[in-house]
Formats: sequence, structure tokens, C-alpha cells
Amino acid sequence: MYWKIIIPVIVFTAIIIFLIFFLNPSHRYNSISITENKWNSIKDARTENDNLVLEDIEFNDYNLIIDKNNNTLYYSLVNDSKNKYNPKVTYKTANKNVKIAVLLDEITDEKVKSNYKFKIMIYNETEYHIYNLVCTDLPLLNIKYNENLEDKQKNIPIEIYLFNNLSNTTNKITISSGKLIINDENLLFSLNKMSPGKNIRDNKISILNMKPNSEYILTAVTNNEAANIEEIENTKRDHKNHHVELFINNEYRGIYSLGYIIKNENK
Repeated sequence: MYWKIIIPVIVFTAIIIFLIFFLNPSHRYNSISITENKWNSIKDARTENDNLVLEDIEFNDYNLIIDKNNNTLYYSLVNDSKNKYNPKVTYKTANKNVKIAVLLDEITDEKVKSNYKFKIMIYNETEYHIYNLVCTDLPLLNIKYNENLEDKQKNIPIEIYLFNNLSNTTNKITISSGKLIINDENLLFSLNKMSPGKNIRDNKISILNMKPNSEYILTAVTNNEAANIEEIENTKRDHKNHHVELFINNEYRGIYSLGYIIKNENK
């Protein structure tokens, strides 16, 4: 009697495993690295097609930000991860039978600091598409909003995605909503919990180990500051600001200093 139940369960489980494996293939970064000769042979046998694109790509189970305008993927190395230089790679495309390859190039601290651009190719039997891959040791902050509202109102509704790569953090990803104010020199945004609290204090959110707050400010850093980010971060004694790689609607904008606005709640 039991076999009539067990066999369908085994078959169903096998189908699920099969679908997961083939629809979301997973590899180690170094295992998909290929030589320049192999890379060129794949390209020469196929036609480049910009419509062959990644829908999603994850390194070590965290989403990379895909800047479609600049054809670039952004990967933030988690400081306390032993696999940050050889991450597990999982990807998804709308096309069938798509494979992925990396031009033979190991991720190193020196290349990360120099803003080196790695090359990643996705391809099938007849077509290919190549992305740049930029690795960073800074957190990633992506602010999404409706650009059509920018000239119509001061406070623009937003959604933020923050990838927190700092050490000793249990929550690497923060997804929240809020309001955005765009100025010539900086960006200000306020955050609300997904379920708003009963008062202002309840609605304060801590990001990047900073003091819980409800309003934050982003200021672009100069080229000289950007060149010395590591030294600046290492010598800071407080947590009033952090440097982040900023994206607006998935488009890279550069390195910004993220801080919070101090208000006197007794007023």
C-alpha cells in the first residue's frame, strides 16, 4: 500500500530537483573561469546579441545589481565571508540553454581597490552577450523611484535596497520604503518601517550600524576622497557616516557618503 504513495513522492521530488538545477544553475566563480582562447572561440562561433540578458544573478545567494545602461554587474564582497573571492554563482535568464563563463581572472584585493572590470559572458548555441563585473568592498545602496514625479513634488516616494557587506552583521540586506528629496549637492531620504510604528521613535531604522534614525543624507565624495576611502574608513572613530556605492533606479552614480540627520526630538 505504501509504495503507491512513496513512488509518486519520489518522482515528484526528483522533478523539483531537476527543475531547480536546470532553471537556476549554480557554479563556483573559479569553476566557470575560462582561458582567453576558449573565450574567443565561443565568441567567434556566435553572434553578439544585446537582447540575450540576465534577469537575475546572485553571488553567494545575494543579488548583484545590474546596471543595464552601463552593461555592468556590481558585486559587494562580504567582509566576513570565506567565499568572497570565489562565490557561488546562480543566475536566471529568459532564454533557454544559456551558459555562463568568466574570462580567466581571479578576484583579488588589488583588483577590487583599483575598480578593475572583470568580464562575464552568457551564451547559447548561436548568440552571446558580455557584461562588465565590478567588485567593491563598500555597501551597495539602490534607491528606486518614479522619475516622472521628480518635477511635480518635493517628497518623492521611494523604495531602497541596501546590501550591507560590513563584518559582524546578521542582516545583510535591508529593504524599506520612504521619501526622497533631491538637491543639487546631495540627496536626502527618510525611511519608514514596512509596518509603521505608533510614533516617530518607532519608525527610526538603523542601517550600516549607525545610530537608528529616520532621515539620512547622501553626499557625493570627491575624486581625492574616493582614492582614500579605505584610509578614511579605517581611521573613523564614530558611526555617523559610511561610504556606499550609490545607484538610482539601478544606474550607478558613484561613491557617496551616507550619514544621518540629527534632530532635537524635544522641540
